Amino acid sequence: MLIDSLIPILTERFPDRGMRIEHEPSACVVFPAVHPDVGNVRIYDDGDELTVVMGNFTHGHFSNWDDGTAPEDPAGKIVESVVTFLEDLFADRIVLWGSHQGGGGWENIADVDIDGERKYVWSGPLG
Repeated sequence: MLIDSLIPILTERFPDRGMRIEHEPSACVVFPAVHPDVGNVRIYDDGDELTVVMGNFTHGHFSNWDDGTAPEDPAGKIVESVVTFLEDLFADRIVLWGSHQGGGGWENIADVDIDGERKYVWSGPLG
């Protein structure tokens, strides 16, 4: 399982983020929110991909969908892409918006128009 490869790396890379493992209804890694409006980050193992639920906003699928070539270590590539994403999220370089009920999204802060819909980074609301 991908999550079995992911957990030791997350434990090493993010020792002070309060990470916990939940097992009901399925195995899930949880990082508690630092701002209540943002919500917890949850990571689920879907077999051939990892799904990262980004708090109250949206989710992303991390798999080997890029250029169609088979990497030597597909699980390692998926795990590393999630770790890189979390590094950016926790450093407030990822902007989140919307909701799970009505559609949401995420994007690198350098590419986001801050005007319009209320937007958030990991530490809280923008603007």
